[in-house]
Amino acid sequence: MTAEKKNKYDFLNHLLSEGDAMVCIDARRDDVDVPKLHKNNPSLNLIFNLNFRRTLEVLPEGIYATLAFNGKPHQCVIPFEAIWAIYDPSMKQGQVWEEDFPKDIDPLEFSATGGQVQSPDPKKPSQVKKNPVKKTLPGSDRPKRDRSHLRVIK
Repeated sequence: MTAEKKNKYDFLNHLLSEGDAMVCIDARRDDVDVPKLHKNNPSLNLIFNLNFRRTLEVLPEGIYATLAFNGKPHQCVIPFEAIWAIYDPSMKQGQVWEEDFPKDIDPLEFSATGGQVQSPDPKKPSQVKKNPVKKTLPGSDRPKRDRSHLRVIK
């Protein structure tokens, strides 16, 4: 095992012994097995915990885990070469391996967006609406209620 892989392996096991561990991977690599929907993501963030109900194995070559995506289980294979950061999601502290950071992502933009890669889809119109049109209920002048936010129900 190379020193870099051992470092990732040891660091991940340390975080897992304390609770959750967020693993940032470049899912575009051929040796990564994740659902097809996430395969083009250079910064797929997955949370792991030893108390998962489904299988989770951290071996010297990588992580083997059955994870649920949209309620459907998928047997994931994540080699340590595909991992470029591991951190504790509650503390927001961890480690980044710069040599494994995806070359096509700007590290400054990545940190400014809180770890989310913004990849605009040229097929979709702009997400910014300057003058949104209010929809109305049929047969009514009353605008339709916006339900796009979360509410607390007691």
